[in-house]
Amino acid sequence: MKFAFYSLFLLSVLGSCGNPSAQDPDLKPGGVSAVDESLPVKLSAADLFNGERVRLFLFQNPKANPESNKLFLNALDEFKNKKNLQAASEGFKASIKAYPNSKSYYELGNVYMEMKNYQGALDAYSLAEKLGYEPFSKVMFNVACAYSQLKKFEMSADYLQFAIQAGYVNIDNIEKDPDLAKLREEDPQLFRKNVELALSGVSDIENLYWLQFKRNFVQATFPINMNMEQGKVSFDDKNRISYDFERFVTEMRNERFSREVSKSFFNYVQVAETKNYVALIYVVKDEFNGDMSPLTYRLVTYSKTGKIIDKKEIAGREDYSALLKMCTINKDLSFTITNYETTFEKNPDEEGYYDNPIVSKKKIDTEKYRIDASGKILYLEGKTFAEVSA
Repeated sequence: MKFAFYSLFLLSVLGSCGNPSAQDPDLKPGGVSAVDESLPVKLSAADLFNGERVRLFLFQNPKANPESNKLFLNALDEFKNKKNLQAASEGFKASIKAYPNSKSYYELGNVYMEMKNYQGALDAYSLAEKLGYEPFSKVMFNVACAYSQLKKFEMSADYLQFAIQAGYVNIDNIEKDPDLAKLREEDPQLFRKNVELALSGVSDIENLYWLQFKRNFVQATFPINMNMEQGKVSFDDKNRISYDFERFVTEMRNERFSREVSKSFFNYVQVAETKNYVALIYVVKDEFNGDMSPLTYRLVTYSKTGKIIDKKEIAGREDYSALLKMCTINKDLSFTITNYETTFEKNPDEEGYYDNPIVSKKKIDTEKYRIDASGKILYLEGKTFAEVSA
């Protein structure tokens, strides 16, 4: 396998992290973030793994804080030299509060691995990945180790395959690392199959494109509320989805070949990742009205290799004459869409929609759904969860 090629390819496609802080004039997303971007964002201990809060902090503070690096070095000393895991953990978290960066999250993940806090390690590695930690392959390998310890063997084997395809070359460590022992010993066939697939180079480029697309969606904070009352957020070009990823955003295909590209697409959040599927939300913005253009939020489920399983428009609207959808997604992956008819201050037929605020909204109906174990989006209206499960 040509590891150098894959490493160079990965460096050429890796982008910045985040989700679109997109705001429709009549739809303001919450749950992920309920803060006004015009107000200074300070990170509390509870915010350290909230990807959107971290993104907004970095958006407001583009210049690194030197104090963060001092705290990082002190924490690294506690970890590597003094072997004081608790002090190291607190030190890396203090460094992140001062100024979030990928290396602090990565080392915090390593500390959590030593403390056997494997879910905490996954949370830390996720932010390290989305903040662009290099080498990316090491993050993927450590994620594989954490899933192995949690006995989530399919997830572990998948990330081990990703790590090798992304350039992880320490095959001896793959065979001997104690954190991978559970995968190697309890499901040796799965372990061997994924290692051999990775080393054979099968579908490497496709996997790397999928990894890069997926990594740009920050983890959601539940419940995810997309409604009119939540705080203002904004988006920028860092969160714009490149047309290189059109295979994962089917609407892009029509746009690409149209005479004029009239829509933009933005990362929003990752709702779930299981052994069977990944659920993401992206935002579609019609550009015909500039900053006042309406937004559409689409929930899409993908197979673990990036094939689309199901999709659903869950919030916003494609144009102002349509019903406005608002949505709440719960931690159990059930969600409710409420449809509203909106009335504008001025007659849109005469005045248009620009600078024409909504003065009232009327609830029309609600729809209930849930993502099932296979990644299908099930309609639940009039049914109980037990009836659907049966």
